[in-house]
Amino acid sequence: MNQFGLLGVFAGVAVATGIFLAAYLIFIRKEQVLKNRLLGFIFLAIALRVGKSIAFFILRDMAAIGLAIGFLGLASIGVLTYLYVSSGEAEFKPKKMHLMHAMLPIIGAIGCYFVFNTPLDSLFYQSGTAFSFIYVLLSWRTVYIQKTDNDKLKSWHVKLLATVTLVLLSFVFQHLANSLMGYAIGSGIAAIPLYYIFFQALQSPLVFTPTMRVEASQEVIDKVKMAFEERAIYRTQGITITQISEELEVPAYLITRAVKELYDKSFPDAINSFRVEEVKEKLCLGDDIKVEALAYDAGFNTPSAFYAAFKKYTGQSPKAFQQTQILQSA
Repeated sequence: MNQFGLLGVFAGVAVATGIFLAAYLIFIRKEQVLKNRLLGFIFLAIALRVGKSIAFFILRDMAAIGLAIGFLGLASIGVLTYLYVSSGEAEFKPKKMHLMHAMLPIIGAIGCYFVFNTPLDSLFYQSGTAFSFIYVLLSWRTVYIQKTDNDKLKSWHVKLLATVTLVLLSFVFQHLANSLMGYAIGSGIAAIPLYYIFFQALQSPLVFTPTMRVEASQEVIDKVKMAFEERAIYRTQGITITQISEELEVPAYLITRAVKELYDKSFPDAINSFRVEEVKEKLCLGDDIKVEALAYDAGFNTPSAFYAAFKKYTGQSPKAFQQTQILQSA
């Protein structure tokens, strides 16, 4: 097997690894579904770009659609990485402005299709690399200024960003190389950080769920139940699982397990459901009560957060709920 073949196999296995990770995160992983799908699409984007390189130096021929798909992967790497690390510990919540981030990769991919086999196709790829680098630099800045007590999450973000940065640098090497062999070597270099992040992902509970299920002890369950039902910790605005963990001297993951066993809800959902129940009880006392005052007393930060949660758990607005209760008691 010649050098091109060896580099093709080495990089090809890395591409298959990236696709495997992407498939697991997009279709199988159930926790923080949207955030893990973002991570999966990062690996898929890298795999598409490296796969395009392999096709170029092995097949020596490239269809316009292949060039366009490779560009889409390249230009999406930085955007996806930025959106992923920006969400911090929380689940990713899509917003309309996120569509703006996605527009250039899509428009660029369409443009690549039409400039195939012209001097402009190289310019498109150079621009796509620069575009992703800008977002990766923003991602590094975000991780640097992000305040979190979750050391494992921060460590994972740093490892992921290091991987993405090295992959993009390998693409820069390809742009600077003046030979087909240099281009092939660039693909081999891109494969190395992919192997690294794959083995790091295997060891990270943030990516692969540990096979051993950790149950909360009865003592922990009792502590959490008392905190919710007797001490009404949900009334504290902006309460986080980290704060409760420190207060109860119980690891955060055990609090999550206890909340799930007690209320069959995630921690944020349990907090909001208790707040809504408290407001519901007080709404039944009379119709001259200021709803928003009740919401603040129950722990909601903003009226919009309260109305959204109330609608979610009751299917009604507070006013409609109150009127229904009055009619039922008449």
